[in-house]
Amino acid sequence: MREVDAVVFDVGQVLIEWDPRHLYRKVFTRDDATPDEARVEWFLSEVCHHDWNVEQDRGRRIADAEAEALSRHPDMGPAIRSYYGRFQAMIPRAIDGTVQVLQTLKAAGFPVHGLTNFGAETFPRTRARFGFLNAFDTVVVSGEEGVIKPDPRIYEILIERAGLDPARTAFVDDSPRNIEAARALGFHAHRFEGAEGFRSWLRDLGAPV
Repeated sequence: MREVDAVVFDVGQVLIEWDPRHLYRKVFTRDDATPDEARVEWFLSEVCHHDWNVEQDRGRRIADAEAEALSRHPDMGPAIRSYYGRFQAMIPRAIDGTVQVLQTLKAAGFPVHGLTNFGAETFPRTRARFGFLNAFDTVVVSGEEGVIKPDPRIYEILIERAGLDPARTAFVDDSPRNIEAARALGFHAHRFEGAEGFRSWLRDLGAPV
């Protein structure tokens, strides 16, 4: 018996791999051209750090984000501007197994939606690069809405926009906090740790995968 009528996908670390280290291991290198790992970690913890990046997911403009970082570290201009100037280098590949699940559901006529913490200025180019992101029947992007997961408001935006019944909807994300928020709203929720485990979970819910 089918328990769900739709599937909601996170994007980063579920459908595509994202890690700024992929870029900054090229930006910061030693004399022998090997990555300067200590410099990479310093930059990503002190300059363009997690909380700084989250504000772009929440809707802050890239120009304003760069200006803020430059006000703290004016000597790091080229590296700061590389964050968004070379953003796609942070995304080395799609996660093929999850993409196959998405495409299988879509081919079966099963509704698929996206709910992602992503910048409004970076998502369109990423979507153009990875065509499968156009498969979503509905996609809610945090940077366009001004609110990020795990805030219940962004889930409610998707629920209303896509006409979802959370009790009949599967939700997948790599973040425990986002999973907890989805469950609190009544979704069937799965923490992503690999495509096969995700596929097996969907099968148990009766989804056509």
